[in-house]
Amino acid sequence: MASSVYVGAVPSVLAPIFIRELAQSYENPTAVWGVLAAVAVLVSALVVLAAASLAARINRFTLLTALTAGLMAAMAALAWNPNASLAQAALAFVAAQSFYFAAMAIYESFLPEIAPAAARQRLSGFGWAIGYLGGITAIIMLLVLVAGRPAGLDVIAHCFGALVLLSGAAYAVILPAMRWQGFGQMQRPVGTAQLQGVLAAIRNWRSNWGVFQLLLGTMLIQMGIFVVMTFTAPILADRFGQSLEDLLWLLLVIHVVAVPSTLVWSRLMTGTSRAAATLLLISSWGVVLLLLAFGSGPWMPLLTVTVIGFCLGPTFSGLRGFLAESAGSSDSVALFALSTAAGRIAAALGPALFSGILFLVGAEVALLFIFVVLAIGGAIVLNRIRQDVVAVAAPEPAD
Repeated sequence: MASSVYVGAVPSVLAPIFIRELAQSYENPTAVWGVLAAVAVLVSALVVLAAASLAARINRFTLLTALTAGLMAAMAALAWNPNASLAQAALAFVAAQSFYFAAMAIYESFLPEIAPAAARQRLSGFGWAIGYLGGITAIIMLLVLVAGRPAGLDVIAHCFGALVLLSGAAYAVILPAMRWQGFGQMQRPVGTAQLQGVLAAIRNWRSNWGVFQLLLGTMLIQMGIFVVMTFTAPILADRFGQSLEDLLWLLLVIHVVAVPSTLVWSRLMTGTSRAAATLLLISSWGVVLLLLAFGSGPWMPLLTVTVIGFCLGPTFSGLRGFLAESAGSSDSVALFALSTAAGRIAAALGPALFSGILFLVGAEVALLFIFVVLAIGGAIVLNRIRQDVVAVAAPEPAD
């Protein structure tokens, strides 16, 4: 929930507007934001792998606490930038993204140890749904702050400051509660000598072949998702004149729809209908891409964000749950770190491919290309799910 305060509003709305305002002296401020976002993706992937390596040496809860403190400091640097320095804002954003994703990789690595395999999908979905409450709280607070005000540097700085205070209060409650629940005493999941660290997990890829298939399919799906999340706001702003306040209202719709949707879908994912549920979710992302490519009319922004809210949380929750079911507790940190790093790569590759094709042949063709990438990733994940279902249903060999 506390992490959602940051990720729910900063990377998707506040940071792009803030960086573009600071980069007005450049010929193309949007391009400056795009380069910075790509750098943040690459740096955060490296930091995630470094954090996973550290988790094999020090207590994970201690590491999670340190990464959380780093995220808070980076958000504070975004809020308090008295000289309106683009360099400070850029460094702070890269740091915030890196600390956030590294903390999430460590946090998610606890999942295989706190729940049996049969309960991990439902617990994963519950965690995502609760997390959205933090995002909803943050967005409502930001709507109050920006109501009737232009999106200038001062207003955005006040938004960052408010998020620092809100997330700090949430962390002050949640981290001690996690310690009280015993997270601080959980053993380091170093496993055997052959499964220590991320590099060892990669070297033993044959032992985790099913997991690596799942990671590949997940990365392709996430390429499509990150194209949607990166370009929906610019498309809506350019084609429909959406202001900062309008975009925050649409972001609130996504969060409100995502809470019940995530809870419902997490229950569906625990049964034999998981393949059909996953297919419907991936198809929903395809609908979003088609709406962005060809949709028109005043209903298009609301319809688009409603479909995004319908499938955003369930998709990430379901993919995380599949990985938790496939990963053993001994190498969970390494595999979740690889999953987060793969997600960061997807976050860079998807928008980069889209931008290149957009420059050459236009938005419609670019969106259709991403649609194909999404379909390939979905096919890989569905095939992996089918194999798991067959393996579970297979009768025990006779003695």
